[in-house]
Amino acid sequence: MLTLGISLLVGSVGTLIHNLSFSSSFSFRKHFPVACRTLGLSVTHGNEIALPSVNKVINESWGVRLLVGLPVGLSSAKVIDHKDAIAEALRVPADSVEMRYANDGLIVDIVTQQMPTRLPYKAPDDPDSYRVLIGVNQRNEPRYYDFDGSYPHLLIGGISGGGKSVILRSILTTLVSGPAPDLYLCDLKGGVELGIFRRLACVKGFGTTIEDVRRLAAELEAEMLRRYAILAENGAQSWTGKKAILVIDELADFKSRAGDPDAKVKAEIKAIIARISAKGRAAGVLLVLATQRPSADVVDGMIKTNIAASICFRTRDTTQSRIILDSPAAADLPDIPGRLIFQTAYDETLQAPFLSAEEARRLIADLPQRQHEEVVQNEPHINQADAMDCDIIEL
Repeated sequence: MLTLGISLLVGSVGTLIHNLSFSSSFSFRKHFPVACRTLGLSVTHGNEIALPSVNKVINESWGVRLLVGLPVGLSSAKVIDHKDAIAEALRVPADSVEMRYANDGLIVDIVTQQMPTRLPYKAPDDPDSYRVLIGVNQRNEPRYYDFDGSYPHLLIGGISGGGKSVILRSILTTLVSGPAPDLYLCDLKGGVELGIFRRLACVKGFGTTIEDVRRLAAELEAEMLRRYAILAENGAQSWTGKKAILVIDELADFKSRAGDPDAKVKAEIKAIIARISAKGRAAGVLLVLATQRPSADVVDGMIKTNIAASICFRTRDTTQSRIILDSPAAADLPDIPGRLIFQTAYDETLQAPFLSAEEARRLIADLPQRQHEEVVQNEPHINQADAMDCDIIEL
């Protein structure tokens, strides 16, 4: 911990020195308008040429902020469209420049602070919160996904070794240590990735095969419908009780090929997932879907339409990136484990927290465990009214 603190202090001092020397040796007040003139970002009034002007330069711990005034007739969108060219003219990397409109002008942030390549996992401050840390940005600002927020369901993708399994472990450790929602975990790698959670009392179902997933998904859909019936009876619009979350890793295993004996079961699972993604939020029934092999026939239009938040680690190519994010950006991420793009209302590059399996086991060791198991046979009979009250569905 002392080493980490010293490293952060040295890094912060180094960044501050760099920022001070950078700002003192380079006049943004002078060069920003010159760059705009060169790019034609100006407005002509008779014989006069009006250019954007840097009204204030603010040195921050993470870099430099410019408050830029725009002449009447020049839109902020036009300036932002030339962001990369302006960055080149200012001799800074294009990905370090961020622009946004504010108060009749632009805020231009030039971020010189380096993003960490390793971020230790930190236990949540609020044990009752459904917020989970996704990572920190280049300014070292934390970013969260809230299972109780505005973006229902979560899609996670990226190549093997990119950090998908680690972020799943981090998310689940935070949830089971906090609000402990009813979890239905489907680990199609034989239980290798999610198996450390299977004995916890809040884990109501654990599956490792395609047939297991079908049963658990059907169980959760039945619970969703039960909750909707209760909401209708009480004239309510949203579920305020405990949430139920279905986690599936690996989604690509539902891809069917010619002659696939499981094709019918896979199609049924995908149909149930689509229905839960469309209607689950109001009932407090949510999805976390993960894949390291994104393809359009697995992450189809219906699922993407209803899943409002995505986490994408580096992808093999731009096609896979577009399937998760609708943009090629993830294919260009550096080969740094844990580096990701978090997409909600906008895209932001983050460094995810690292949590080893050993540390996760230590953190959850004292949590309530199941006292007994209920093994479900081929065709379980589950009363919808009691669907979420059984101790476990061990498959």
